[in-house]
Amino acid sequence: MSTEIISKSNRGLISENHPLAPLTTWRIGGAAARLAAPADLEDVWGLMRLAYDRGWPLFFLGRGSNVLIDDAGLPGLTLHLAKSLQGLERHGETLRAGAGVALPRLAQAAAKLGFAGFEFLAGIPGTVGAGVRLNAGAEGQSLAGVLKRVWVATPQLQLLELTPAELGLGYRTSLLLNFPHWLVVEAEFNLAHPAGPEAIRARMAALIARRKTRQPANPRSCGSVFKNPAGGPPAGRLIETAGFKGHRLGDAVVSRKHANFILNAGRATAAHVKALMAHIQAKVWQTQGVALEREVVLLPEDLS
Repeated sequence: MSTEIISKSNRGLISENHPLAPLTTWRIGGAAARLAAPADLEDVWGLMRLAYDRGWPLFFLGRGSNVLIDDAGLPGLTLHLAKSLQGLERHGETLRAGAGVALPRLAQAAAKLGFAGFEFLAGIPGTVGAGVRLNAGAEGQSLAGVLKRVWVATPQLQLLELTPAELGLGYRTSLLLNFPHWLVVEAEFNLAHPAGPEAIRARMAALIARRKTRQPANPRSCGSVFKNPAGGPPAGRLIETAGFKGHRLGDAVVSRKHANFILNAGRATAAHVKALMAHIQAKVWQTQGVALEREVVLLPEDLS
């Protein structure tokens, strides 16, 4: 990794050839041609403007869950938001959070303030920005149920304010998936259900405990790989029925605990994971007539 200064953003440096695998939960992927961590919105504007002026492709990376980065890495400029845009404060009956705030931290903040409705976020490893983009959820709930509005930075260097209705939030989807170069920079959530902080924390602990009984202990995964098909058996059951529990390709292994999880059992590559996903999709379609849709985002393919 080279960390020489290519260009100075408003507050940070841009590093070259920065390894990305350690920044993902799968621990898979090549290096970023250039990586920067914006300090605030002003910094975001400066970095976006620099990328567009130089013709660099632009990518966004939060805590690295729900994403598979190609073995060749990412060209252009990657904005790393896991330690950026960390603002979190109450405004009357709302809670405003920067895009880089971890979803479990958002749940804890709501609990401390004495408001329920965010407990389902306690075990989701993503950030607010990525969570809004995919309408993250668990336990039958999603961000759509608590979201009030978001602010999005566009390639035209505009700041758009969007409501949940305008975002078109659905099951693991939103309008933002059609605009991969729009960056969520901040979101505001409704505080509508007062409750005792201790009761809220107890519920969060119970949800996390239940999650651990259902999902593999190996943290080197992306979370669920495929979306659950509408009106049918969940993806994990379809994959299990197709005989994939424990199936291995290189060091990419389908979990024996939950078949919708692919684990990195050592030195799995993105090529191994992609091939395994394609094999699963083909077999489930052939044997059960169901077309599994990816939940995991492929970079750079899905932003091409």
